[in-house]
Amino acid sequence: MAYIGHALIGDQDYGTRRRLSGAVPGAEVANSFVRQALHAATLGFAHPVSSQIMRFDSPLPSDIAQLLDALRFT
Repeated sequence: MAYIGHALIGDQDYGTRRRLSGAVPGAEVANSFVRQALHAATLGFAHPVSSQIMRFDSPLPSDIAQLLDALRFT
């Protein structure tokens, strides 16, 4: 994402050091986010031995939900 100019919030490895302007709603929450703002709601693959389709679902973590709420434009 950083390569195409859309770094992820909280990405300390590949992101830039840019911070959101205080004029952006939720900037304070975004600028203090301590991890990559990534989440996979569903992952799936064929098991390498049995070929059974494996599926894993995960709810949105509360910290990412709070980040999204803070960044919503109303």
